[in-house]
Amino acid sequence: MDLQQSPYLSVFSDEKARHTLTLMGKSPDERITTEIGRDICQRNGAKALLVGSIASLGSQYVVTLDAINAATGDTLAEVQGRADSKEQVLKTLDQTTTELREKLGESLASIQKFDKPLEEATTSSLEALKTYTLGDAKHSAGDDLASIPLYKRAVEVDPNFAISYARLGTVYGNFGQVDAAEGYRKKAFELKDRATERERLYITAHYYADSGQLEKGIAAYELFKQTYPREVTPYVNLGVTFAQLGEFDKSLENTKEAMRVDPDEIRGYGQTATDYMGLNRLDEAKAVAKAGLQRNPGFTSLHEALAIIALAQGDLATSEKEEAFVHAQPDLEFNVNFRHGDIAASHGQLRQANNFYEKARQLAQRLQLKDLESYAIAQEGWVLALAGNQRQAIATANVALGNSQSYSLKLQAALTLAVAGDSRKALELASEVAKNRPEDTFVHELGAPLAQAAAALNSGEAAKAIEILKAAAPYDKGSANVLYIRGLAYWKAGRGNEAAQEFQKVLALRNYAPADPLMSMAQLGLGRAYALQGDKEKSRTLYQDFFALWKDADPDIPVIKEARAEYAKLQ
Repeated sequence: MDLQQSPYLSVFSDEKARHTLTLMGKSPDERITTEIGRDICQRNGAKALLVGSIASLGSQYVVTLDAINAATGDTLAEVQGRADSKEQVLKTLDQTTTELREKLGESLASIQKFDKPLEEATTSSLEALKTYTLGDAKHSAGDDLASIPLYKRAVEVDPNFAISYARLGTVYGNFGQVDAAEGYRKKAFELKDRATERERLYITAHYYADSGQLEKGIAAYELFKQTYPREVTPYVNLGVTFAQLGEFDKSLENTKEAMRVDPDEIRGYGQTATDYMGLNRLDEAKAVAKAGLQRNPGFTSLHEALAIIALAQGDLATSEKEEAFVHAQPDLEFNVNFRHGDIAASHGQLRQANNFYEKARQLAQRLQLKDLESYAIAQEGWVLALAGNQRQAIATANVALGNSQSYSLKLQAALTLAVAGDSRKALELASEVAKNRPEDTFVHELGAPLAQAAAALNSGEAAKAIEILKAAAPYDKGSANVLYIRGLAYWKAGRGNEAAQEFQKVLALRNYAPADPLMSMAQLGLGRAYALQGDKEKSRTLYQDFFALWKDADPDIPVIKEARAEYAKLQ
């Protein structure tokens, strides 16, 4: 933890050391001797092995740190400090670490800038530090669920442990628990002055980016990247932010750097594969995910990435084969059930979709992830609204709202309610969220305008809906919802060319989100747009493609009835 303050040094993690031990045919828990440590260093290109000891000398403790040349075994630097009591050991370790950094060649200016005493920063508790470190090992391996109790224990032991609050904010955010995540991020931000410079940059960047303060978040991650060029987090998270905006090329620039900086970190592989999918480069996406699994077979979530890639390629057998690897991890199994619900909905099989969403909901309930549970309910409401089952859609959206009051759930429900005809409640929800989150770019430029535009569209005000969605234009490349509603608005306004362009933008995201029910709806939308343009041949083909997708659809779904009536007029 102390050495990680230095931008000059790159510290090889315990998690990577354990993984290397398994490649050496040893137990991942085997004690690392100097000989084994040098072997690990040489296998991974690490330049130095740091050997530490704490020895009792009467009532005192002697702290010794030796930096050994991994290739030759020669001593590069040696420092020693003495603590008058057990309580002073951490302080002494801090002092000896500072001396070691200087002996290893770091400039005095760098040390003075990036050397906050651990007792004033990170934590003064060795127990809190230990549980936090164990949590980080789980987090870096992609097992966020197992990291939560460890991070929680760390902040119980030390209520001022800023970086542990920040990690809780991150992992809860990964599970869609937006209110809990935001609470932890705010707590970390309040305590950021009790953190090292590296931790403070992490806390600040997450605080801004994850709360939707887009410009501040990007600037904070760029500063983090410049200050600690060997740290993987800013590269990955910049990638995630750009991908949310549909800027997959910008995301890829950062995530490829993440893999270069830390080839043993799962996040670089996962986001790079996602970026390639967004750029419609599926073979490269597959190659990256497989490379990550070859590096570490424990990167389970990369099997899920491969399942999605196979789905995009129409290879259902491979998709199911890859999914078989993730069922032991409940959070990933939630994703599988949720995705299969979307796939069924994409084919008009709403009853089957309901079964999968319910399985996902029950899994989230068992994991005590209330918001995640609500998203499964809300997604069912959304596909019902798309299918034209308005009454059921409104009822389901209200059930989701009764289960969770997170701002993102409210926006999702607002969109469903607007499309299904309850414009009053939709506008109330959108207005409430926008008022409570005045600096959230995603809320003000995407989420709230989307619900407002859908409500205007439902009231027959297509021109108003188009005008409202102008605010979303700089941010909507990756948002199928916005593109689809804008396409509907142009269609209802009688502007076939513009409608076709928007529906084509949705379909351009097919490889990025192959299970999204909007892909089949955009197929129908494009057929409608061509009909409006008078291109009956293209229109008929697209209607036929839609009917082929929905050939096993449940009977009496309003949207399929409407489509058949429209198709009949094209004959």
